[in-house]
Amino acid sequence: MKRMLSLLLLGALGACSTAPGTGWSRAGDLSTYGAMHVFARAAIDQEAYCFGRDPALTLADWERDFAARQQAVTQVLIGRYGAERTDEARLVYAPRVACGDIHDPQWRIRYTRMLRLLETRFRLQAGGES
Repeated sequence: MKRMLSLLLLGALGACSTAPGTGWSRAGDLSTYGAMHVFARAAIDQEAYCFGRDPALTLADWERDFAARQQAVTQVLIGRYGAERTDEARLVYAPRVACGDIHDPQWRIRYTRMLRLLETRFRLQAGGES
């Protein structure tokens, strides 16, 4: 009986893993997509408003680095859930992130992880190709 309880407890703890990224791997597609956009807005705000980078250059860099990949993910989500639900997920409230003294790439890194997670789920290759 103790052995069975131990196995059940280990299984339950495994489901509550604290390893980085494991929570999002079980989150729904639209929740992950919404979080991805929150992280993108935070990263862009920090680059443009906190560190005085030209907003047009910041957006151009994001377009160059991520537009094709994000569009591929968006198309899969539209196919699965429809344009309206996909748009709603994208418009999740995102609070402004406080400016720090040094550039902190955590928001861009988090965005990239969410994008990669969705690409993996949908079996898309980096770069937006399937």
